[in-house]
Amino acid sequence: MNDKKAEVIFEVEPTEESGGVCDCCGNQTRTVWGYVREEGGGTVASCFVHWTVGKSIEDHPANFDLIYGAWGEGATKNDRRAISLVHFESEGVPGVSVIDANNRPVASSELVGSAMRREELVGTPLALQVFSIFDAVISQDIRLS
Repeated sequence: MNDKKAEVIFEVEPTEESGGVCDCCGNQTRTVWGYVREEGGGTVASCFVHWTVGKSIEDHPANFDLIYGAWGEGATKNDRRAISLVHFESEGVPGVSVIDANNRPVASSELVGSAMRREELVGTPLALQVFSIFDAVISQDIRLS
């Protein structure tokens, strides 16, 4: 008998996007967002990706914010948490790391009940799911290619 849990497959629905100016370098920024659903199921997160246009993630890492939790009828902001990652490159190798969400704008969203700190997420089963969501967004949202 196989005790491994089946891997959850996520589907990404891109929605909106906006632009701005980077506070630290003055270059154009871009933010895209959308929803993440379990394949054939309901929404598990809203995701936001923010980066500086024309800059590599080695020079200027991208931010990846989630509003994670229950959505739909009967769900409230108390059912959702802000989770944040940073997407970077070091010596030519891309990576992703959990950061404190309370330091990101997503933490003050009216859709969020709480913001997770790095130490609350790292090493938990939820972290594995969050990294799977990150992979799905990066591979499925053509605005990020």
